Amino acid sequence: METLDTSNAISIANANHDPAAIDQTRQRDVCNICKIAFDPKRHESALVPCHVQAFRGRAFRLWRCDGCRSIHCLDVVDLDHYYSRYPFAQAKLDWVFRIFYRNLARRFIEHGMTISSRLLDYGCANGLFCQYLHECGHTYAYGYDPYSATAEFSNKETLDRGPFEFILLQDVLEHVESPSELLAQLDEHLAPGGHILIGTPNAENIDLAKQHIFPNELHAPYHLHIPTPNVLKRLGAARGWTPTRVYERSYHDRPWFGLNTRAAKVYQQLIGGSFDALFGPMQLGRMLTSPRWVFYAVVGYWMSYKSDVSVMFRK
Repeated sequence: METLDTSNAISIANANHDPAAIDQTRQRDVCNICKIAFDPKRHESALVPCHVQAFRGRAFRLWRCDGCRSIHCLDVVDLDHYYSRYPFAQAKLDWVFRIFYRNLARRFIEHGMTISSRLLDYGCANGLFCQYLHECGHTYAYGYDPYSATAEFSNKETLDRGPFEFILLQDVLEHVESPSELLAQLDEHLAPGGHILIGTPNAENIDLAKQHIFPNELHAPYHLHIPTPNVLKRLGAARGWTPTRVYERSYHDRPWFGLNTRAAKVYQQLIGGSFDALFGPMQLGRMLTSPRWVFYAVVGYWMSYKSDVSVMFRK
């Protein structure tokens, strides 16, 4: 087990004049599930660099609870500052996203979603999934994201369009300080008998000692609490929800050539390793001239780390 000397391992972002500075007066040093306190001599921990290009050079302390095995970001920062230059805003609804979103939509369709169903994508960023659903005839698909730069999706009145038969919470729960409070709020907007799909990184399959393999899943300092499948089930059970299916892969881990998460990780490394690389113009030449990328483009789906998980719940 690796341990971290928290007295010395302080992020570069620690100057008082720096808007990205760590708040030295606060820490996430108690597991929000088990209430176990962080002990640097006992708990697995690591100093993880930020891989968003605008904040390269900064690093943050993460630790794993030995009770529920969830992972927590010990350091507290001004997240508004970090989201102000978040690269997902560059993403466009291209043919790649359409393939991924078709798979994501299929998870709702197999649970009864039709074009007349009301769906809320909570934490929708720039609303690409809603845009895709609208193209497919789903008129009542709505998106809300408190950090969205688009007025359409940052309008909290969108929540009043419910109750919703379906809610998507994809790559959101790990970004909030209190996952249980967010789920309690969403429960008020979920129709009786409705379904909510929660997708997050899977802390159970993330090795902190191999952080270079899991930069997107750890995603410091944006991911505050990374759950395991069992933790997700516990959070859902606290709301009285019943899990109806567990998806052991992300919706964007597909068996198509080049469209699996292993190939995506290699591509990301080829063009600098930043999170931004996944949302810029695709560099086909770099991919096709890399034997390693071609290898994972073909077989990567069957070598997946399965480092993401989604659970569909029914209210």
